[in-house]
Amino acid sequence: QNKKLAIVVPCYNEISTIVETYRKVKQFGIPIIVDDCSNDGTKEKLKSEKIDFISNELKSGYEITIKNGFNYIFKNFNEIEYVATIDADLELPAEYLSKLYDKAVKEDLDIVIGSRNKLNRFTELILKILFNLKFNIKDPISGLKIYKIKKLKDIFDKASNELFLVDILIYSFYKKLKIGSENITTKKRAGKPRVGTSLLVNFKIINIILNSLSTKKFKQ
Repeated sequence: QNKKLAIVVPCYNEISTIVETYRKVKQFGIPIIVDDCSNDGTKEKLKSEKIDFISNELKSGYEITIKNGFNYIFKNFNEIEYVATIDADLELPAEYLSKLYDKAVKEDLDIVIGSRNKLNRFTELILKILFNLKFNIKDPISGLKIYKIKKLKDIFDKASNELFLVDILIYSFYKKLKIGSENITTKKRAGKPRVGTSLLVNFKIINIILNSLSTKKFKQ
C-alpha cells in the first residue's frame, strides 16, 4: 500500500461491487470511500466487512461526494502527497492507479487522467475531441484521475457541483499546471450508471462544452 496516495471512491448503491473495489484499491493506496446515502444495503455491507467509510449527510451527487472525500483527506492525512479518484463499479480497473501514480511522480505532473479506450456516450466523444484540441486534455470526465494535493488545494473549491469537476482541469490549464494522461482499457460496468439518467448526463456534458468555450472566468 502506497502511504503517499489516498484514493477517493464515490459510492452510491454499489452493494455488489464495493467490497471488491475496496480490496483492489487498497493494494495501491489508502481508500477513502464516500457513501452518498445509498439505500440498497451498501452501508450495511461495508459495516459487516468492517470497512471504514464516510457518509454524506444528504444525497449530494457525484461532485460533492468527491469534494467531501478531498476535504476529509486534507484535514486528516498530512503525509499524503497525491489523491486519486476511481469509480466503485469496477469499470475502471484499479491496477491503473499504480501506472498513473508512477507517471505523476516520474514526470512531475500535477494531474494525470486515465484516458478510456471506450466511451459510454456520443456526447463524451465530442467532449473528448474538443478538450484535446483546445486544452490538450484527454477524456476530461474519466472517473480515474490523480492529483498532486498541494496544487489541488488551491483550485478545487472553485469547481462547481454540476460539471463532473471538469472545471478543475480548465482552471489547471490556465494556471499552467502540468497535465498528462495514461491510456486505460475499461471493463464492463457492473449494473447501470449511478450518475443519473442518460438525458441528465448528456445535459451535463453539453453544459461542460458550453462552459469550456467561455474562458474569462477560468483565467481569473
